[in-house]
Amino acid sequence: MAHIGVLKALEKHRIPIVAIAGSSMGGVVGALYSTGYSGEMIHEIARSIKRSHWMDFSLSKMGLLAGKKLEGLIELYTQGKTFADCSPPLKLVATDIESGSEVVMDSGSLAHAVRATAAIPGMFSPVVLEGRTLVDGGIINRVPVSVLSGMPGSLTVAVDVGVTLTPKVHSLFDVLFQSFDIMARELRGYLPVQADVVIEPQIEFSRGGHAYHVDAIVKAGEDACEAAMPRIMQLLGDE
Repeated sequence: MAHIGVLKALEKHRIPIVAIAGSSMGGVVGALYSTGYSGEMIHEIARSIKRSHWMDFSLSKMGLLAGKKLEGLIELYTQGKTFADCSPPLKLVATDIESGSEVVMDSGSLAHAVRATAAIPGMFSPVVLEGRTLVDGGIINRVPVSVLSGMPGSLTVAVDVGVTLTPKVHSLFDVLFQSFDIMARELRGYLPVQADVVIEPQIEFSRGGHAYHVDAIVKAGEDACEAAMPRIMQLLGDE
């Protein structure tokens, strides 16, 4: 949700966004922004979403949640739009769980692609798309700067929200999330983000507490972007 605050800060300074790439939650936020929602509007959506809106327990052996509710929610908010309708253009990243390869999605159903990029292994059932079995893109490319093509006069701003581990695990969901976050932390150490500007919001809440601290997390993103704004302005002025 810190991505929302970054968008709000960029809007405040009237910095146009010419392309977006995202994986996992970054893909969810990117999809909403690319279909016409402002940062403030996405903030309001984040405040209103409850777990019951996206949790649908599955009978599948592949995941605890089916993910159909999440897809339906995105379908509703984006009004059934496709990638062709996105402005700025959007690319979402998923992981082919069978081959271990990165899959970049930039055509077809937006809601289906969002469901794939956010399909946390073990929690959500994988998504089959064009014969591939897809799960969360954060496994292979947490901050997918690499899938964006450079545009003349533009710079790449990456948002790396880092990882805050839960001090105590109390449920199966905690175990799944914590395992995923530990993996993400290790990946971050081996593959640092390469971008013109890297924004790193300071998030003090573990994943389990995110739903209760929406405003604070969004503000952390906004503050981090404001701190990076002099550098962003300098680079834009140098182009």
